[in-house]
Amino acid sequence: MKGILLISHGRLAEGMADSAALFLGDRIPQFDWLCLEPGDSAHEFGNRIMEKASELDTGEGVIVLADICGGTPSNQTIPGLSEKLDLITGVNLSLLVQLLTEREYGQVSVPELVEAGRKGIMDMKAAMAQAAGESHDWL
Repeated sequence: MKGILLISHGRLAEGMADSAALFLGDRIPQFDWLCLEPGDSAHEFGNRIMEKASELDTGEGVIVLADICGGTPSNQTIPGLSEKLDLITGVNLSLLVQLLTEREYGQVSVPELVEAGRKGIMDMKAAMAQAAGESHDWL
């Protein structure tokens, strides 16, 4: 089973892990998070990411989920990318829950996870209007 590491600016990763526990329980195997706090060294945070990824890898690799592309958490992961370490940026709860549930049943597809994250972002008024087959002014 692939390990999963959530990383973020501030406490977002911890909050998302807490939300995931509502769906999957408190004891999710091979799953952890790291939060970059004000005053943390970027270099040291990168070292913590690599150490935690190593702990979570039991042979099948690790997927790191970062809050935003181009920020310190994602940038500090990039040097460690390899056949066994993937990075997905722009994480959302839809993507996280899908990954946590699907990884127990076999191969995890990074492109499919990215698409799941995209599908989790919706303009609900537009989607409801499209489903109804007409356009409404909902305001």
